[in-house]
Amino acid sequence: MTDNTDDAAFGLRVVPPTEQDNDSSALSTDEWRTLRQLERRTRSGHLEAVNIRHVQQLAKLGFARHGRGGWLPTREGLAYLEERPGGGSAAD
Repeated sequence: MTDNTDDAAFGLRVVPPTEQDNDSSALSTDEWRTLRQLERRTRSGHLEAVNIRHVQQLAKLGFARHGRGGWLPTREGLAYLEERPGGGSAAD
């Protein structure tokens, strides 16, 4: 049985292609920057402050973990950086 009620009455709408999230693996700019900071921390030993909200989101995605030395990137997080332009262990 199909209900022919108007979807607009429920606040539903078709999302135009320009607003669709087509890359579920894409990080926000802030999350990407935070992952880069964690990578630099691992490489250089220099402790930079990181935004806890961003690093917790990275942890949910499996890109960061909290260890004895604080927040660190996971192998998956480092691989993500290697796959993206501007990622990897280039000196900043």
